[in-house]
Amino acid sequence: TSTKLIYTANLTIESKDFDAARTALTDAVSAAGGYLESSNESSYTGSSRTLSLTIRVPQDNYASFLEAAAQAGNLVDKSEQVQDVTTQYMDIEARLSNLTAQRTRLQELQAQADTLADLLEIESSLSDVQYQIESWQSQLDWYSNQVSCCTVYITLNEVETLTPTSTSFGAKLLAALRNGWTGFVSGAQAVVVFLVGAWPAILIGAVCGVIYYRVRHPRKKK
Repeated sequence: TSTKLIYTANLTIESKDFDAARTALTDAVSAAGGYLESSNESSYTGSSRTLSLTIRVPQDNYASFLEAAAQAGNLVDKSEQVQDVTTQYMDIEARLSNLTAQRTRLQELQAQADTLADLLEIESSLSDVQYQIESWQSQLDWYSNQVSCCTVYITLNEVETLTPTSTSFGAKLLAALRNGWTGFVSGAQAVVVFLVGAWPAILIGAVCGVIYYRVRHPRKKK
């Protein structure tokens, strides 16, 4: 039995053009002969969109797919895991082989049974063996599927400013300046929006303040 390996990858990608990046990922999946297992897109009013994908691709196209997916946007994080399940796979195969031989022997005894009691006992044992065979076969099929098709989890984030992938001091300084200005602009916009939305409360508070001040500090008569 050849080595049985399960490959899993996690990618975090960001893009200013969310729709174009999503289309590029879809094309990459098709080119790799894979399929989309699950998809979840979330967005909130006034915020960017996030897309979470679970993709299955044939093991032969696993590496090429990761390269194509990384080109869909700005790759900010990538991790890969490899699980060797050769031992588990071979153990299940051995169990199935033994159970299949046991089933064949029971079927032979079933054909030779002379009494009803013997026949019922053999049928009960045969039913139990058949249940075990189906259970172990289901596990073997799951391992086979995980080995033949790799699983790739992708998170696509819509952003206004891309995260720099360079580690140079200049790149980090430029990113800090850009992020600082973006944060200042966002904060200023939030304050303006709050003030506009809360103008009735601010106006009432100002009137109450004037009245309170005049009550506490009445004008002296000349």
